[in-house]
Parts: sequence; C-alpha cells; structure tokens
Amino acid sequence: MYSHIVCALLCLLPNITVILSMWDEWWTYDGISGPSRWGSYNTEWELCDKGRFQSPIDINPARMIFDPNLQPLNITNEKIDGVLMNTGHDIRISLNKSHGSQINITGGPLSYKYTIYQIKLHLGTENDKGSEHKVAGKAFPAEIQLLAYNSELYANVTHAKKSPYGIAVVAILAALKDLGNQHFSVLVRAAEKLKEKGLFTDLYKFSLSEILPTTLSYITYEGSLTQPGCQETATWVILNRPMYISNYQLEKLRGLTRGNGIGDPLMENNFRPVQPDNRRLVRTNIPVKEEPDCDIKKTTSYTVNNKLKPS
Repeated sequence: MYSHIVCALLCLLPNITVILSMWDEWWTYDGISGPSRWGSYNTEWELCDKGRFQSPIDINPARMIFDPNLQPLNITNEKIDGVLMNTGHDIRISLNKSHGSQINITGGPLSYKYTIYQIKLHLGTENDKGSEHKVAGKAFPAEIQLLAYNSELYANVTHAKKSPYGIAVVAILAALKDLGNQHFSVLVRAAEKLKEKGLFTDLYKFSLSEILPTTLSYITYEGSLTQPGCQETATWVILNRPMYISNYQLEKLRGLTRGNGIGDPLMENNFRPVQPDNRRLVRTNIPVKEEPDCDIKKTTSYTVNNKLKPS
C-alpha cells in the first residue's frame, strides 16, 4: 500500500515542477496576476508583499542626504555582445558571459566589483508614466536598468540575488526630445523585429557608453529587484541626468506585444508601482545648494537636475 502511495507522489513531482515554472512566467503587470498578487502565488516571492526594502520608490528631494564620501561611479567602456529579447515582461539584453565582453561597475556607493548581466527597459502607454522610479511624484516615459551581480563574492547571478550586497542596479530615466539618442535607435530598430514574446536577435559590439548620460551625480539607496521574487539584495544608483528619447522611438517600442499571437495585448505599462520607502536612507553626491544668508550648511537637501524636476 505504502509503495503505491510513494509511486503516486513521485509521479506528481514532474507536474509540480511544471506548475511552479508556469508561475515563473505567468505573472504580469496588471489584473489578477499583477504586482499586488505576486507575493501570493509563490512562497519564494513573499518579499514582494512583506518586504520593507522594496523597489521602486518615489524619491523625495526634501529627504535626500548629501554624502560627501560617495565616489564617482565607474562603468567600463567595453562594447556589448548579447541577445536582445522580447520576454513578454520586458525588452532585455542578456549579455554574453565571455570574459572579453564583460562590463563592470565599480565605485559610487559600491564596495565590490559588479558585472552587468542584463539590461531591461520599462515603458508606459503615455508620456507621463513608464518609469519605475519617480522623482517628487513625477514619472518618466521610460526607464533603462543595468543589472549587475557581485562577481567578487558570488559565482553566479542566482547566488548573488539571494545574498547580501549581491546586486547593483544603475537606473537611467528617459526624457522626451525631438531628436532622441541616435545610438538608442540601434536598439529600437532591432527591437522592432521582436513583435512577439519569445523572439530574439543577436546584438554585436553595441556601445553602452553612447546611451549613458554624461554625469557624475547620482542618487542611491538599498532596495530590491522589481520583478518576482523581489529579493532585497539590490543597491540602486539612479543617475541625475536623463537619456533623451524621441516620440518616434517610444512609439516603436510601444508596438511590441507581450504574447505570441494576433490580438495579444501590447507590452506596455511594464513597471511596478512605487513601494513605501519606510524611511530608508536615500543618499546623493549632488552638491548641496546653499542658502545665501545662512552660515549653517545644509546636509539634508540637494538640487536635483532640472530635467528630473516636476514641471
């Protein structure tokens, strides 16, 4: 009798594995599988509901702390070899693992070397939403995120995601301009071929430095990954200058779908809502603007780039 029960349970195991992997893919950004339900579907995603260091957040300039010890952020200037893919959740570049194509991040608030493993794009249906982070309540039409893992302490991304100081994310907010970043058009043209979920194309010698805004100023805080399982092992670095994109570029990206058939919904509004900051420390190296008639130096406010201010 017991042998029959054991055999029955063993037969169920493959199906259980399939169900769990389905949850890994089934989550979305709206409806019953949207962000408010992520933590309910998988016990490994409980932090999405219960975590107190979740991302993204709405950055409140009045609560920024100026930290003069923050160093410049360094991103090595190698060109990218990787795969550009429509995952149904986002457009992402997965970088090849060969040593020659590694791009590393050091300095800034980071005490270790981090190696970029993915680049993700979040966008919205309208120009006043799309970014995951907000500044003083203002959202942006898109946000590009460079995800990197701690390659000094951990052997791979999977281990790093679960471990202290495991992940660093550099976020670039996008602002609209008639003439967008011309090098970004390389990605847009490649992405146009990826109308449906699961389609991908190879990317060779793409220069990341050409789309990064030129700035030494940034905002940093400790948070989480913004997709399931929302691990709270991420140091965020948000650059204080936007990358410019055009309406034309944005509309091309908005035409991609999150399914693999005619009539599937578009892959838009793929951003997680802002999470409570729970009075987390948010630091910056942006120079403090002094009051002309005050001898006491301020250490709790700063001047945000005009392009990141609410209009």
